[in-house]
Formats: sequence, C-alpha cells, structure tokens
Amino acid sequence: MRAALCIATLMCLAAPRTPASAEAPAASGIPPSRSETAAKLAGLAGFVNLFCPNLRSDPDRLKAVVASLGYEMPDLETGDLRLAAHGYIEAYRKNIPDSCARASALFGTAGTVVPGLVLPR
Repeated sequence: MRAALCIATLMCLAAPRTPASAEAPAASGIPPSRSETAAKLAGLAGFVNLFCPNLRSDPDRLKAVVASLGYEMPDLETGDLRLAAHGYIEAYRKNIPDSCARASALFGTAGTVVPGLVLPR
C-alpha cells in the first residue's frame, strides 16, 4: 500500500502538462500504473540530460527507482515504454525553464518526491 501511495504522489506531483488523453487516469482518480511511472521517470531523466544545462540525472538512482517499480533499464529502451518515455520528454520540452526548475525541486538533492534522481552538473 505504501508503494502505491508513493507512486500516486509521485505521478501527481511530477505530471507535466500533456494532452487530455495522457491526464485521463489522474483525472479519474485511478492511480497511474507502474509502467507509466517508470516511463515518466525515464522521460524525466532523458529530458534533464538533454535540455537542463545545470542538471543531470543519476543513472544509479534511476536504475534503483525503476527496479523498485518492477522494471529494468532495458525494459525502457524498447516498445511502448520507450514511446511513452519519449512522449514525456516532449511534454517537458513545452516549457524547458519551468520543467528544469520543477525537476530540480521535485527530484534534486533535496527533492520532495525522489531525492537524488536529479543532480547538479
């Protein structure tokens, strides 16, 4: 139960502004699936590494968090999870400065969601 609550909190706090179809699960009160959470975190890490000049993701922390969701990093590199992660990268790109600031606040060293997932370069 604690893991489900943590995942639901993570998804609500970290949700980018995306098309309505991507927000439907949260709007309906249904917590996102573990696969959605893993894809969102992979997308966040990819976004940070590509577009946030002062930030980088911690690959070991990402690997640990993704494993806690029941996935391995290779799972995120193919198929639907890869497509979903790329979708999140595109959503975060819509407002790069705000997305970088939010990534730091929620996932930085003193982050409120997954501390240490995003680090200074």
